[in-house]
Amino acid sequence: MNLKYIITSRNYNTKPFWDLVFEWENVFSQALKLPFYYENKNIYNRYIARVPFMPSLLQTSEPAFRFDMNPLRNSNANNKSNIIPCIVDFYLRGDEKLNKFYKRYNKNKIVFVSSREVYDYLKSNNCPLNIQHLALSISDKYQISEQTNYEKKYDLVMMGRQNPVLLDFVKRYAASHKNFNYVYRIQKNDRFDYYTSDGQAIGDIDTRDKYMALMRSGRVGLYGTPGMDDDENRTNGFNQLTPRFLELIACGCHIIARYPANSDTDYFELNKFCPSILTYSQFEEKMDYALSAEVNMKQYSDYLTKHYTSVRCKQLLQALTDI
Repeated sequence: MNLKYIITSRNYNTKPFWDLVFEWENVFSQALKLPFYYENKNIYNRYIARVPFMPSLLQTSEPAFRFDMNPLRNSNANNKSNIIPCIVDFYLRGDEKLNKFYKRYNKNKIVFVSSREVYDYLKSNNCPLNIQHLALSISDKYQISEQTNYEKKYDLVMMGRQNPVLLDFVKRYAASHKNFNYVYRIQKNDRFDYYTSDGQAIGDIDTRDKYMALMRSGRVGLYGTPGMDDDENRTNGFNQLTPRFLELIACGCHIIARYPANSDTDYFELNKFCPSILTYSQFEEKMDYALSAEVNMKQYSDYLTKHYTSVRCKQLLQALTDI
């Protein structure tokens, strides 16, 4: 299959977390020399969805690639043989939900999932779809080299949702290390404000540029897979890698992490950067080392050569060769 477009929803999806997807789309568009097809948001209109064939008429009929954030919120307009989807977040288990998923994608010639753990799960459950793995990546705009060097203003920067066990370890560490300077966030209504441990207000980090700049200023970053120590079970037992792991590497941060051994954490080789922290004594030892040693930027830059978005573009083209 020869693609003609990269489908994008940037004309109407304006929430900050979509910026990450748009970064991927930019690289796909540039690397594959494909223009954007700007999706019509009316394909998600529940009234239009009830009219047979109407949603499909609002979507391109040319071969096109798109990222799907959530499989069950996807429009029937995308269940077409010319559409190649890649599902970013997949947390479905059980026959009822899986059957809904199969029905929603049964006309797509190939369906990519970003998680190796999800890919293995679907294969083991005899998924009837042509499922393939296309892993998460980080945009080439964040490319680093052995000589990359970022000024580190803070000992630790905690971006986004934190693993509760690691967060508790941070509090214990801070109590016994008075000069330990870290950044954390507080939710205020529908926004998040960031502060330093000594009371300085950093503000609302509401853009990708601000987000990456603040992360670069931290010597250490914490990382936990989303299902690890999750009492609310938001991920239905899945522990997929999230882009923050790659972002921490691109920002030159030491990583202290908690994660299970699964095919996702194996694929991304988390154990080469940090063992899964089980005890506070392990955490303290790792933090002490991170605050006194420089990051091995050669290791970091060599690692990311396997995970830039341009690499995923080549993998996509290879997978589509026989479609």
